[in-house]
Amino acid sequence: MPANLAIRRVLDVRDVRVVYQPVVDLRYQRIFAYEALVRSKAPEFETPMSLFAAAVDHSCAGELGRLIREMAIASCPDHPLFLNVHPAELNERYIVQPDDPIFNHNKDVYLEITEGVPLSHFELCKSILSEVRGRGVYLVVDDLGAGYSNLKYIADLEPRVVKLDRELIAGLTQETRLFKLVCGIVVLCQELGATVVAEGIETPAELEAVVASGARYGQGYLLARPAYPPPEISWPGGAEPAGKTQPIRKKPPTKRPR
Repeated sequence: MPANLAIRRVLDVRDVRVVYQPVVDLRYQRIFAYEALVRSKAPEFETPMSLFAAAVDHSCAGELGRLIREMAIASCPDHPLFLNVHPAELNERYIVQPDDPIFNHNKDVYLEITEGVPLSHFELCKSILSEVRGRGVYLVVDDLGAGYSNLKYIADLEPRVVKLDRELIAGLTQETRLFKLVCGIVVLCQELGATVVAEGIETPAELEAVVASGARYGQGYLLARPAYPPPEISWPGGAEPAGKTQPIRKKPPTKRPR
């Protein structure tokens, strides 16, 4: 089936599903939130990247993003959610519409923007995110450490959360130079008012190093694989939680309109 017809069919019959991966509070060893991840049922789109590539090519990325947000919130109403936003969605401005599903979720909503996005969409990104943040939605800068990084944009966009890419976590131990780099990034983010999530934790050694680095939250196959319904976590032995810290919210959120 041609890509334009295939993506149109996906939207018309809602031929996608959503799975969830926990964002884990590493100090208390409990679920803080869930990240919603899209999976296509259509054979033409084997990965989320190919699905969104077709949506971008045929000018319906905003429609697809809204559908995913609607499904994600409907299937996980009782937890804070991390929701990914594709750069093309910013151009179509679906996300700032008053009836967007993110404004009807009863828990906190965190919008994930890939770290490289502001490099090409900075002013638009900043304007739109400022608008939704004023309605009680939080910003997450995703994939820090994957490819080109410009830390200045973290200062400019003032995210509530920064997610460290798997490239910084793979093989991490406390004896490595990489560990010193991760510790430095964690401190920098904290000084800029952002909390850190370490992504892609796959081994007990990586988990121990992430906890020791001071990162507050973590994700990865070691703790839970993406699944539906939203899965519980499995905490491995050998990594002890650190001391208590203040929760992520430092001030009451702006009340969202209903």
